Amino acid sequence: MQTDPELRRYVGGKPWPHEKAVHRFRNEYLGRPSKTYGLWATILKSESKYIGYCGLHRTLNAKDEESVRLGYYIARPYWRRGFATEASRAFLDVAFSQLHLTEVFADVEKGHDVSEHILQKLGFTFVDQEELPGRILHIYRLTRVSLRS
Repeated sequence: MQTDPELRRYVGGKPWPHEKAVHRFRNEYLGRPSKTYGLWATILKSESKYIGYCGLHRTLNAKDEESVRLGYYIARPYWRRGFATEASRAFLDVAFSQLHLTEVFADVEKGHDVSEHILQKLGFTFVDQEELPGRILHIYRLTRVSLRS
């Protein structure tokens, strides 16, 4: 997926060379989630095929405050089939029912309307915008209270 220019344009960068993508996958993703946090393989059960990854990760914001973010990456042949929504729902359930978090954030590249729609469908609301060199991220937030509403 990291070699796909269409996917990479939504996650901030140019496509990676195949060697870099394989190295990073094997050395930084495989087996790296720690119990709950991390990006986990998303498998299409009907084909037993790896189609992307999804998960929760801890991050520090600009004020050095810890927050938890939802992330998902689905290979382009599987876009618009509901897989990102389904996987995200599973991790939001973990976030609120098992980890007892009060809120979860997500960021989306400005202009990635499909991902913004997914987050809105899940109940996230737009809260801020972050400007980085060459890109603008829309920040979304979902609270346990808004999830029940």
